[in-house]
Amino acid sequence: MSRILSAIFCLILLTLTACSSEESTEPVSVGSSSSEASSAACLAEENGQVFWAEDSTYYYVCDGTVWVFYSVSVASSSSADPLNSSSSYAHVPGFDPCRFNFGAGWQAAHEDSAFYAGLDYISVWLGDNDYFNDFERRMLDVAISVNATPMIYAYVIAELGKDRGMVDCDIKDASGAYVLPNHCTGGANLIRQYFADSILYRYQQYAEGFSEYLTSYYPEIDISTYKMIWLIEPDFYQYSVSGSEQDVNFDQEGGGIPDAEMGTYFSQIVSTIRTYFPASKIAMDISPWIKDPVAWYANFDLSAVDYASTSGGRTLAASTKIRSANTMTWADVYAATGKPILADAGYDAGGAGTGHNTAWDLVANINARIADGVIGVTQMDAASDYAARLDTIRPQLNAVTAPWCSSN
Repeated sequence: MSRILSAIFCLILLTLTACSSEESTEPVSVGSSSSEASSAACLAEENGQVFWAEDSTYYYVCDGTVWVFYSVSVASSSSADPLNSSSSYAHVPGFDPCRFNFGAGWQAAHEDSAFYAGLDYISVWLGDNDYFNDFERRMLDVAISVNATPMIYAYVIAELGKDRGMVDCDIKDASGAYVLPNHCTGGANLIRQYFADSILYRYQQYAEGFSEYLTSYYPEIDISTYKMIWLIEPDFYQYSVSGSEQDVNFDQEGGGIPDAEMGTYFSQIVSTIRTYFPASKIAMDISPWIKDPVAWYANFDLSAVDYASTSGGRTLAASTKIRSANTMTWADVYAATGKPILADAGYDAGGAGTGHNTAWDLVANINARIADGVIGVTQMDAASDYAARLDTIRPQLNAVTAPWCSSN
């Protein structure tokens, strides 16, 4: 941060003196175009960091070499330069549980770093292979390049089920009938039969693959302290006794897995991940249709859990409820777990994209959800100008004041 402030100080004095430090060697030239490279140097470790005005009319981004000036809207006068403003806000990329965070899903349609620059994290779904592969590698490369935190939707059980002919529980055919077999009929038996040699094995292979890649290509990164966020098994509840008994459409063949055993399976997954990434943050899934969240989450070692996370999109930014079809509220989850909440939006049944959910761009909605314990949202199908939109959103958000801020 001191280096950033030094560079900013040099820019403020651009008409008075030439800076002799390594951070800046020439005065910046601020124009009216949408982006201009200045001649104020920034350091490689500052890559992706942003400094902009509270009204977000202009901001600067370190591109790894120099601070680049961007205009978000037409300035009324040259005095709008954020580096000469007494009212400014500095955003440092990367996930921070003590503020509201914005992320986007990793998509093959846009794998360039410019799309993700300025976001706090990048999420990717994994589980459909036995090992860490090139799709995850490319996400990791971009996340590192823009200083975003990697977020992993670990969908291993369901993907293993799909390998064996199952589909997600909410998939229907053309007649409107549910497609069988699905995870709500065969998922429990899948876990009983394949947990150790296939499910846990895939987790081990993925975690080891991430670790080996980082060690080989990013030796400057300390694996023991590197913080990835792992969202463990969307709809984990559906495989349990409680989930199967509550489901009005399906029953697990052979019965659901006892709830307490589900907690044991979860702990084994967490232990496997943290064998390779001990500083990883862990999120447990929120199924908004859970009848008794307090009883369900009591089956888990919450001391090993950092966040609670939604999956499946369709979350409500403008409501106290998580989804319109369910009664569970955001506050219910926080009360049951005591954990900060991660929301997601922009997709539907089967992972079909529904576009950028603009309700999660409205400051009033986000501030209301912050009050409920929500600290982040993933736009799975983010708009191309998402990062630019955040320039006007972030300065208006309420602070996150919660017990976990003193220990993260």
